[in-house]
Order: sequence, then C-alpha cells, then structure tokens
Amino acid sequence: MPDRILRPLDRGELRTVYREHLRADFPAAERKPLGAIESAAAAGCYDTLGLFQGEALLGYAFLWRDGEGECALLDYLAICRGGRGRGLGSELLGMLLDHYRAFPGLLVEAEAEEPSAGEGENALRRRRLDFYRRAGFRDLGYRARLFGVTYDCLGSGRLTAREAIAAHRRHYARALRLPGKLVEIPYPQLKKEKS
Repeated sequence: MPDRILRPLDRGELRTVYREHLRADFPAAERKPLGAIESAAAAGCYDTLGLFQGEALLGYAFLWRDGEGECALLDYLAICRGGRGRGLGSELLGMLLDHYRAFPGLLVEAEAEEPSAGEGENALRRRRLDFYRRAGFRDLGYRARLFGVTYDCLGSGRLTAREAIAAHRRHYARALRLPGKLVEIPYPQLKKEKS
C-alpha cells in the first residue's frame, strides 16, 4: 500500500471535498460558503489539506493561518465516511502538527459542555475534547463565544494563552470583519458564587 500523505487540495479537489464530504460532515450552521473558503484560500490565509493514500482521500483539514505567524486555527477536521474509528483522525492531527511545526502551535475551538446541551450532546463534546488532549493539546484557560456557541480553546506546542487570544482576535477581526457581540474572545467565565 502507498504511504499516506498530507497535501494541499487543488481547486477541483476542494470543490469535490466540500460538496461530497464537508456538507455531510458538518451541520449547515457550521459550514462556511464554498466561495468564502475559495476566496480565503486564494488570499493565502486559509489552507485546505487532504490526507491521501495513493489517489484515495481519507480525510481533510482546513485551517486559518495567522498573518503574524503565531498560530494556525483549525477550522474543519474530518475523516471520510468508511474510514472512521481506525485512528486516522489521530494520524491526520499528528501530520498537521508536523506540517505547522514552524508555528508556535495550533489553536482548536471545541464546543464546551453546557447544562442546556443535555447529557448525550455533552458526552460527544467531552469525546471531542479528549481526542485533542490525547494528541497533546492542552487547555489554554479561556473560552470563546462565537455566533452564540461557547468553545473551549486548546493549543499545541509552545503556544501561550496570550498568543492564542491575540491571534484568535486578529483572525475574527481581519478575516471575518464581524461586530464584537457575535465574537467574544475570551468569553467571560461564569462568576463564582459568593460564600
């Protein structure tokens, strides 16, 4: 069998991945329009990468690259249907860490547990967080509130919380040019009850 490689997707591959995989792998509320992804990729601030074995696509990852070189923000990560549950996600994540080794680290937003989410949904969220922790990501000690969803923020490598917050804010300020109330970084934690 040929070795697995991580490589950039060309424009045709990106369109195929978006239409045949990303649409099925992520809910509509989490999907950016294909045109926005293509524009960001053409501007050089967005990487679309595929994990291949020979010509077969096994998984994909899309990342925002910080213009200051402090971190790359993982936007989408998925293993193609039929390949899940075999360790390919961990392998892909390891390849991403190697691919971005010149950066202080990668930044990940993973949905935070919330009482309103219910136990089943919170179990899924814990599983996602544990996946990143097993791969060596650590909690950065802050949350982000993005479009009404609260995320725990994790980082790899030598990325500090201060660097991550600054890069996180730059990303949303420059790439998306959104008003502050839709994006809160860091998101205030719940106040501790007075004793």
